[in-house]
Amino acid sequence: MKLNNSSSRPLYEQLIHNIKDAIEKEVYLPGKKIPNEGELCDIYGVSRITVRRAIQELVEEGLLERKQGKGTFVCRRKLARELVTIDGFSNFSKQLGRKSSKKVLGCEEIKATKEIANALQLEVDSPVLKLSRIMYFDNEPFSIDVAHYSLERFPNLLKRIFDYDSTYEVLRNVYHVDMQASSSKKILTAVPATEKEAEHLECDMGDMLFNIDKTVYDDKGVPIHISMTKVPTTHIAFTIST
Repeated sequence: MKLNNSSSRPLYEQLIHNIKDAIEKEVYLPGKKIPNEGELCDIYGVSRITVRRAIQELVEEGLLERKQGKGTFVCRRKLARELVTIDGFSNFSKQLGRKSSKKVLGCEEIKATKEIANALQLEVDSPVLKLSRIMYFDNEPFSIDVAHYSLERFPNLLKRIFDYDSTYEVLRNVYHVDMQASSSKKILTAVPATEKEAEHLECDMGDMLFNIDKTVYDDKGVPIHISMTKVPTTHIAFTIST
């Protein structure tokens, strides 16, 4: 894999081409660390100055990212998602042809705070199911999702929540909610990852996350559930159709 010193093409450009080729052929995988500077020098037979220039250009192109104290990583390919869609995570993964999985961080009955009660149109202290999960694509953490459901509207949901692959399937099949006729309101902001969020999402504390606050309504305008989803800004690009 040594570079051609006799070529009129600068060595750093040859190295850029080779690294891009390795990324394209999945020798270096998205989200994974590439060899360090010394290793790249040995692999390609070039100086550290050449390696640093090539890496810097690839960082500026958005193909690589440096993580302080950890090394240089291949940037994940951003997924595109329509911001106004109400499809759940399972449907989203099927559309992409990706393998999805979930890890439950917590599933418990709580009393509705004033904020939750207002959002779900309930009385304060009404029983609510709080469901917290990490969502995965191809065994890589993608997002953190915290959802709340009224247990007055959906009795025994705590016992039925895992009867199907997705929560929306439970709502359709057990509680006969017409999700096709539903609508949603979303508020999109960007926030830095906390230490715990960074641990769950395998990113650095302080990395920017999209924060999506969502309320889903039935065809009568009554809230079905509220949720807060956090996903690294490096993982997804939201689109809006007009």
